[in-house]
Amino acid sequence: MVTALESKAQLTLLGDDAEDQVRWMLRRSSGSWESRRLQLLDTVPGVLAYYSEGSSALAADFYDDARVGTVGSYSAAPVILDRTVKVRRGVAWASEPLSIDDDELAAARFAQLMRSEMARPYRDTIITNRKQDPACVGWTRIARGAKSCKFCRMLADRGAVYRKETATFAAHDDCMCTASPVFKGGAMGPEADTMQYMASKRRRTPKEKAFLRDYLEGNYPD
Repeated sequence: MVTALESKAQLTLLGDDAEDQVRWMLRRSSGSWESRRLQLLDTVPGVLAYYSEGSSALAADFYDDARVGTVGSYSAAPVILDRTVKVRRGVAWASEPLSIDDDELAAARFAQLMRSEMARPYRDTIITNRKQDPACVGWTRIARGAKSCKFCRMLADRGAVYRKETATFAAHDDCMCTASPVFKGGAMGPEADTMQYMASKRRRTPKEKAFLRDYLEGNYPD
C-alpha cells in the first residue's frame, strides 16, 4: 500500500517530467517571440492536460489505498477542474520574457506554471472525494518538510485535520504540498485550529493578512 509520502514523491517525479517537457517545448519553438508564444499557446495546454490526468489518477489510486480497511465501499474518481482560461493566461505570462530574448526567465516561468497547475488535480481529487465519501472525516496537509515555507509548515503543523467541508487548500505557485484523506476509525491528529482555518481561506481581509504575517514571523522563523 502506498503511503502519503510515497504518493507525494511520485507526484514530485511527475512534476519533474512535466517541467522537462515544457522546457523542451520552449527550446523547440522558433520564429519571432509572438510566433513562439502562439506555438506555446497551441501546445502547452494540451501537454498540461496530459500531466493533470496523471496527477488526478495518482491521487485517486492513493485515496483508494488509504481507504483500505475502512467500513463501507467507495471508489475514488479522478477530478480535473476546468482551468482553460487561467492556463492560457499563464502561458501568455510565461511567454512575456521572450519579447526581450530572455529564454531563461521564460523557462523558469513555464516550469513554475507546469508544477503549479499539474499539482492541483491531485489535491482537488483528494478533497472532492473526501466530501463525497461518508467514511472520510477530513484531510491533512503533507508538506515538503524542511524545504517548506513557513506558511505551509504552519498549515501542516501537528498533522492537523481539516474537517470543515468549506476548508480550501491554500497553495502558492511553487507549493508542492499534497492532501491526504483521514477516515473514521483511523489514526488522526487534532482538528485544524482557528489560525489554520483562517490561513486556508481562499480570500482574507487586509487585517487577517497582517495578523497572519505577524503570526508566522513570531512562530515559524526561517
